[in-house]
Parts: sequence; structure tokens; C-alpha cells
Amino acid sequence: MKRLLLATSALIAAGSAQGADLGARPYTKAPVVAAVPFSWTGCYVGGHVGGGWSRTGFTDPGLGTAFPGALTTGAAPGDRIGVNGDGVVGGAQLGCDYQFASNWVVGIAGDFTWSDIHGVSNDPFFAGKSGAPATLSSRTDWLASITGRVGYSWDRVLVYGKGGVGFTRDRYDLNNFNAISGAFCVNGVPVPCNSSASVNRTGWVVGVGVEWAFAPNWSALVEYDHYGFDSKRINFAHPFFAGVTAPIDIRQDIDIVKVGINYRFGGSPVVAKY
Repeated sequence: MKRLLLATSALIAAGSAQGADLGARPYTKAPVVAAVPFSWTGCYVGGHVGGGWSRTGFTDPGLGTAFPGALTTGAAPGDRIGVNGDGVVGGAQLGCDYQFASNWVVGIAGDFTWSDIHGVSNDPFFAGKSGAPATLSSRTDWLASITGRVGYSWDRVLVYGKGGVGFTRDRYDLNNFNAISGAFCVNGVPVPCNSSASVNRTGWVVGVGVEWAFAPNWSALVEYDHYGFDSKRINFAHPFFAGVTAPIDIRQDIDIVKVGINYRFGGSPVVAKY
């Protein structure tokens, strides 16, 4: 019995000594997951909605046939009638960006915007026929642009300016005018003279905006754009006689404010940092 107890004690002592020689189990630091700085480099596609307003100026070029009825009521060549309009807009955009020198971003983009911007104004020089005023109206069916942009980023926030070429499709109407000695409508017959013209126009556009990347592949934006379409001579067709037109010089400015969302291809990866 005494020998058994001595042998057991010796085994316990040997095990303790071996554990002491092995030492404590080493500690391994767990990896820390960290996101790399967001990069704006890459391409995107998205959509937008907003509102817009326009200012359209109709000017008599002094050729004797514009503004039917006006020459008999005090208007003179060069007189201008302004039409203000407003409405909702919505569309899509796509583009590509490149980030350089840490914080600077350059890019190119294109967009297409459907529009309900429209307005109407009474002719102050002519009272109209059939008990109603003579009116001029303007409607913008769509807007489009091809622009370059440059911006400065604070990680996921980008502030930018843009500029380029703008396009639009407009419709202009002259309603309830009547004859000027037979030059435009039926001479001596008190019937309304309504005429319209649709035209595609090319101009310029500038804008500013801010974009926020709220997820690796998604960003939201707020943007203001100004479109300028310089004076262009538009020929309004005679409603009764083929080949007879009335030329009017029309200048237009359009402003829109829009909010949008983009899906950005690629995104910024998340990496493990030790």
C-alpha cells in the first residue's frame, strides 16, 4: 500500500512538471475587419425625378408676318412676349468616373429626361378673336445632355460641377390670332388663327450637385441644372394655306432640380486588417 501511494505521488509530480515546461497557451489576436477608403472610379446607371421651370421669349423679327394682328394694335418689330412655364421631370442617366490625386474626381455622363414643363401667356398687343385673348404657349417634351464633370470627394461624399451640350424637344403654339390684311389668316373673316411648330433644339447646360455613396454599390444625388437655348427663328405654318409661314425668333432657358439614385458597378471592398 505504501509503495502504491509513493508511485501515485511520483506520477502527479511528473505531470505537473511537464505542464510547467509547456507554459501557457499562446494568445492569437483576432482580425479586425476594416473598410478601405471609398473609390469613385467606375461606371454607373440610375434614375432621377424632380421639377423644372422655363422662360421662353417670342420676338417679332420685323418681317411683317409675325404676331398676327399685333401690327394693328401698337406692337413694333423687336417687341418680345415672355411665357413662363413649370412642370415635373423624370428620367435616367449613365456615366463613368475616375478618381485621382486622392480626392479629385472627373467623369463623363449622359442623361435623358421626360418633361411636363409648359406655360401660356396672353399677347399684350392683341385682344384676340371670338371673345377670347390671343395666346402664345410653350411645352417641353424632353431634355437630354452629354456632360463632363469634375468634383472633390470626402470619402463617400462628392461635390461636383458639370457642363456640356444640351438638347430639347419643344412645341410652340399661337392661338386665336386673326388676319393682318390677309397676310396670315383669312382676310376679313373673324375666325381664330391657330398655328403650332415643333422643333428639336441644341444648346448648352451647366450644373452643380452633391452625391453620397450610402452603400458599396449605391449612391444618391441632388442636382441643379440650367439649360440655355439661344434665339432661333421658328417658322409657324399657315393653318389654311400650304407654304405660307410666319417667322418668330424664340429664345428659351430651362432650369431643373432633381434627386436621383445610381447603381455603381464594382463598389469598394471590405478587407481584414491585422
